[in-house]
Amino acid sequence: MILYANGCSMTYGSELVDEGTGDPALDSYRLAHAWPGRLGDFLDAKDVVNDAKYGGSNDRILRTTIRWLLDHYLDDSAPQTLVVVGWTGAMRREFYIDGEYHQVIPYHQQTHPQVKRLTDVYRNVAWNDHECGDRLATQILSLQSFLVLHRIPYLFFDSIESSFDTLGRAGLADSSCAAAIDRTRYYRFGDADGSMADVLRAGGASWYGRHPAEDGHELWAHKLAAHIVGHQLLQRPGGQSGRASSHDRPLRTRRTFRRANQEFLYP
Repeated sequence: MILYANGCSMTYGSELVDEGTGDPALDSYRLAHAWPGRLGDFLDAKDVVNDAKYGGSNDRILRTTIRWLLDHYLDDSAPQTLVVVGWTGAMRREFYIDGEYHQVIPYHQQTHPQVKRLTDVYRNVAWNDHECGDRLATQILSLQSFLVLHRIPYLFFDSIESSFDTLGRAGLADSSCAAAIDRTRYYRFGDADGSMADVLRAGGASWYGRHPAEDGHELWAHKLAAHIVGHQLLQRPGGQSGRASSHDRPLRTRRTFRRANQEFLYP
């Protein structure tokens, strides 16, 4: 089995090692100790692909995950693949400028002049809670539909902010798109404190600056592995999903939603 993981810095393994040294040994250490590497060990994966990027957006996660699967999975000789995605903050965006993709976080400084200009416009004009939540729901459902269509096993989770708050701020707590998300294949979906960051903080994990240390990645990998095994998620999806019924939507349990955390500076 191949484990394919995508996300932001929480999946990439930022701050586990000194970045930017170009030392292959340090990169190997990061890949081995970030949660995808540990989860791969727990599930006895033959190979682990960590396609995450620090500062990455959900735009990028959706684009690169589908592209990787089209390039590597959808042929008759492809081995079994499990896709695990940690969705990041919905305020983040991706734009194609000067021949390459750039990740934009509204409150981060940019050095590229065109990206800086675009970031300023996005922050001051286009950044909106409703659009962020609506886009997140669309991205989740788009990737879910692609994976189910091709019968690829998968699991989603929230990395730095609960989708409970993101969708709630957008007025989508009781929406049909929220109800369409498969709860079984989305770890702690709708839980106000169910993101990776929230769970690790509550569990007393160690942190290096703004990111989990090795014990935090280990703990998260254990939790994901238990959920995958307990719900038999290595089986190919098909048939009825784990959609919540109209009387069992977890987002209805609270009417007050936390604001987008502008100080939550995970890159």
